[in-house]
Amino acid sequence: MIIFHLEFDQEVPQYACSSCSNCHSIFGRSLCSVKNRGCCWYFPKFTLYEIHKMVKTKEGSKVLSSILKLPNVKIYSYHIHAIGRMDKVGYDRYLKNNKSEDINVKDKSIFFRTCPFVKPGIGCTLPKRYRSYVCNLFICSEVASVLSKNNLFNVYMNERQNYARWVQWENLSLEMMLRENKVNLESDFQNTINILKELPLESYEFPKLAQIEEHSGFNRSA
Repeated sequence: MIIFHLEFDQEVPQYACSSCSNCHSIFGRSLCSVKNRGCCWYFPKFTLYEIHKMVKTKEGSKVLSSILKLPNVKIYSYHIHAIGRMDKVGYDRYLKNNKSEDINVKDKSIFFRTCPFVKPGIGCTLPKRYRSYVCNLFICSEVASVLSKNNLFNVYMNERQNYARWVQWENLSLEMMLRENKVNLESDFQNTINILKELPLESYEFPKLAQIEEHSGFNRSA
């Protein structure tokens, strides 16, 4: 049985699924050194909105500092890209030796990538409130397929779209503010952070959604 529900961490929404603790999704398949990594192969991009949340608290500022200390972090004008580990040798070997393997995933490098915030046996080391909204609201295609005929799940999907659009609007608003001040993260990091600290933090009232219980399961497709 799949239990799918909504959690909050200081008003920040996260979609949670009981199947994640025993992942059978093809997207959770790991062929790199970090096993039981689940779907945490994504290298998160922290937007202005997420950076704004961090700099408004001491805890969040410490999280931002830890992100900046990553060996492969890249700072762009209006976002920070936290690049994790990629087993390039294993990936090249896989492509050479598994040309005929039928896996319905276009980008097979995901099997060899690991988010920089994942630790074996622990999972994500970032507080939910400071994670990328992409991570917090990710739903693998297998779970989405099983729940697709559930009317409440369609509400979940619609609310995710609404929230993503709101975050994008917040990012655009913050970007315009920084442009007016002629600063950005890449050219003048500290002044950009100082401006964000002074700006009020907007919040989104994500609706509370009922839990979904689906008795159909799914099997890994490869």
